[in-house]
Formats: sequence, structure tokens, C-alpha cells
Amino acid sequence: MLASAKDPDQKMRSRILIMTAVVVSFAAAAFADDAKKKCTTPPDECARQIRQMLTGRLYLGVLLEQAVPGLIVKSIVPESPADHADMRTGDRVIAVNGHRTTEATIKDFKQILDEVGKTHRHLWMLVQRRGAFRKIDVMMEPYSRAQIERIVAQHLAEAHSIASAVPDPQP
Repeated sequence: MLASAKDPDQKMRSRILIMTAVVVSFAAAAFADDAKKKCTTPPDECARQIRQMLTGRLYLGVLLEQAVPGLIVKSIVPESPADHADMRTGDRVIAVNGHRTTEATIKDFKQILDEVGKTHRHLWMLVQRRGAFRKIDVMMEPYSRAQIERIVAQHLAEAHSIASAVPDPQP
């Protein structure tokens, strides 16, 4: 037999060492998970920056996913410009204001929207829905104050662990 098997103190030290390693592993995993969710900027400053960034900014109200080829509408924000224009989940975006998007990335799409937003609010989109092509006219709109406050609240809840406590907006 091994010497360690005969020595009860050695067995106890081995068990303690293993238990310590397991506890440290769990603690490190929990800390790493928390670190991913945390924002290092103070909550009031985050809220101020988000409000400043979104005030007056135009939006469409779609969540896209990268597909081969092109982009597919994954979801639509209720009561958004996209919703009012009758865009639907599953629409494949073929073109936006004359720019082909069949091989575009989401970053390319956002760049097109930013360019359009600098000069006007109107978008026309060619989408493919159930094999048929449809032209959709959309007027991008600025975020409403209520939408901005929901975005601020979501960030504070997810990144700062502050549930439904939104700091008062600064004038």
C-alpha cells in the first residue's frame, strides 16, 4: 500500500486541498460571469451618456441576423417604424435605398442606415417574403423619451444590477 493511504493526516490534507480547489474554481467562475455583466462606469454617468447618445437619433426597430446570403429580420420592435411599415420576422433584406444587401453584413446595414439618417429619414427596402419580393417604405423616427428610459433601465439592470431604479435625467 502507498504511504499516503496509511497516513490519515495525509488523506485529510488531500481532501481539504481538493475541496479548496473546487471552491476556488466555483468562485472564479462566478466572478468571471459577474465581471462580464458589470459596467465600470458609474450608473448616473451611464444613464446620462445613453440619454445623450440616443436623443434625436433615428431608428428603424429591427433586429437582424446574419444569414448566407444576406440579412434576415429576426425580430421587430412593437410600434416601431419597421412595425408600422409592415416589416415581418423572417423577411430577407435584399436592398436598402438602392444598396444591395444580399452579401452585406449587419455592420454594412447599420452604415447604410447612418448615411440615410444624416440626410433624410425615408428608406425604401426590397425584402423577400415567402419567395415573393416586396417594396417597403419606412420613415425612420427618433427614439421617444419612453424608449430611451426603457433602454437606460435595461442597461442599469443588466450591467449595474439596479432593478427599475432609473436615475433622474439631467436637464
